[in-house]
Amino acid sequence: MADATYGASTPTETDERTTLIQKRPRRLRRSVAAATAALVLCGTAIKVRRGAISELDEVGELGEYPTTTWEAVNNDSVEKVYDLEEHVLVTTEVNEAYVFYKELLFGRLGRATGTLDPSQGVRVKSHSYANSAWNLFQVQLDAKLIKANSIVWFTVANTMDALVAGGRKAELNAMGVPDEVIYWGCNSGDVCDGSDGQLLVQRCVYTYGDDILLHNTLLRTLLAYELPLTIVLASDLDCKTRLPVTHHKIVYAGDSCQELVEEYRSRGGDAAWFPQGYEGVVTDSAVDALVENVEASLEAEKDTLLSYAGSVLFRKPSRVRLGEWAISGGIEEMEQLAAKASLKLDVESYGMYGMDRVHPEGPEVTWTAGITDEDSDTLQGRSYYVLSPAGDVWTSGRMIEALTFGAIPVVDETYKTDNGVSAKGCKDPALRWRQVAADTFVFVDDWAKLPETLIQNDALDVEKRAARVSRLHGVLRRVADDAREAIIRPPSHEKTVCTTVDLSDDQRQQLVQQAYDYYTQPALEGAPAGGMPWFDAFVDNPALPGNVCGSKDLGASEGALCFDEACALPTAASFSCKAVDEPTV
Repeated sequence: MADATYGASTPTETDERTTLIQKRPRRLRRSVAAATAALVLCGTAIKVRRGAISELDEVGELGEYPTTTWEAVNNDSVEKVYDLEEHVLVTTEVNEAYVFYKELLFGRLGRATGTLDPSQGVRVKSHSYANSAWNLFQVQLDAKLIKANSIVWFTVANTMDALVAGGRKAELNAMGVPDEVIYWGCNSGDVCDGSDGQLLVQRCVYTYGDDILLHNTLLRTLLAYELPLTIVLASDLDCKTRLPVTHHKIVYAGDSCQELVEEYRSRGGDAAWFPQGYEGVVTDSAVDALVENVEASLEAEKDTLLSYAGSVLFRKPSRVRLGEWAISGGIEEMEQLAAKASLKLDVESYGMYGMDRVHPEGPEVTWTAGITDEDSDTLQGRSYYVLSPAGDVWTSGRMIEALTFGAIPVVDETYKTDNGVSAKGCKDPALRWRQVAADTFVFVDDWAKLPETLIQNDALDVEKRAARVSRLHGVLRRVADDAREAIIRPPSHEKTVCTTVDLSDDQRQQLVQQAYDYYTQPALEGAPAGGMPWFDAFVDNPALPGNVCGSKDLGASEGALCFDEACALPTAASFSCKAVDEPTV
């Protein structure tokens, strides 16, 4: 067995206190987990122990959760074993992408679906950071303790700088803007007067402007790090995260980022892409269940033409359009199509958040049909087609999940179903999937044409339908091969140096004045007495990313959300990077 090592130290013995990610409900999206995952991988020479952290104050080598090692060597004749070192900033989005990486590229899902590369293995030394300890990661960067060619799993949304006018709240208070105006939250009780309001929600800052870097000190520090890294970005913000070219490799983990990858490469940068990952699969037990369900599904007989279970939300307008068609006769059309195919139909919707804005006087957009085994763990695998309409981003985790289970994803043709609103500002997010799966996936540009589009894509032709299914894992293998190469190949770009220009006193004063003017603007005509004009002036719309960002509901977890640049001032004037000449040896 040959070794191929770059940039990382030899792993230590596996820590018996291998960490677990805290579990979240399957249908609750984008909550933050509290620790990272270590997964059991099947193979001849796998060395991973399981267990949970018993005391959260236990620390690893760099002051975070216990440092662990895991190894994936899936046969006795592996040609290369790559020694990798990684740093994981733990959030749900990161965890979902991480499971894709560990289990599909090197583990049990890869074995089940045939996506493993039997010639390659990895030994990984892993450092993980809870969000309460991300400042420790900043300390490690400042101290130059992150080794060259390490992999950094990073979220943009949850690392944004503290908001409320860019940390200038004290200055606004001194100018006469009280806390109850800035916060106007009711986080713990009955009175919504701002007395116990919280800071503005970090993940909502993407509505302020396009330059994410000016709101994210940690990301600027990471990009300026002098040693090359592979930075995996896993966030709904990815499609707005346009970065300067650096000597780091950027891996965008999300369906909405293909245009960014191509644009970054066009400027000479080293960039790659892989899917967002398996939504909700962020615990050891959830991974076990996913693997078992995939294995069972791939052996099961297909008895369902099309299946779907998902929320229909104001912020997911493609699904609203789908629901409008479904309750206006679409379900009946699909039932007739399934009957022609002598197969079942199994669809349901749930989660009516914000639908009163779309149908203030009409029926709720909720629809079900043919529910015979609503919670079946193998339903996707027993389906020929699985609906994967756009969610917070293009397809959320449904598309990669259907592909892994062996079902044909039915996806939105680059948001044509809702005139581009669901794109949330992303450009051509279906680009890569059309490149690798144009003859396999079903792309829909109008949900009202779903039955005829399915017929055009072999729904009633038994042999062609089976042939389309047989191509699925070839698509998955191509995606996995590209993702695996992106992870194990070290960054290749020439050395760069990055510079942050701080805000000048005059710039800061001008920004604070703009915030003051925003918070103290006069009330709108007809506004209710006692309201906050800046808050009442906000017009919500489904093109804003995320489920909760923009909600005017005051709740215990959110307070009042602000969606104007005046509420979230930048923490830097500019950030830029340039190539530097290597010194002559």
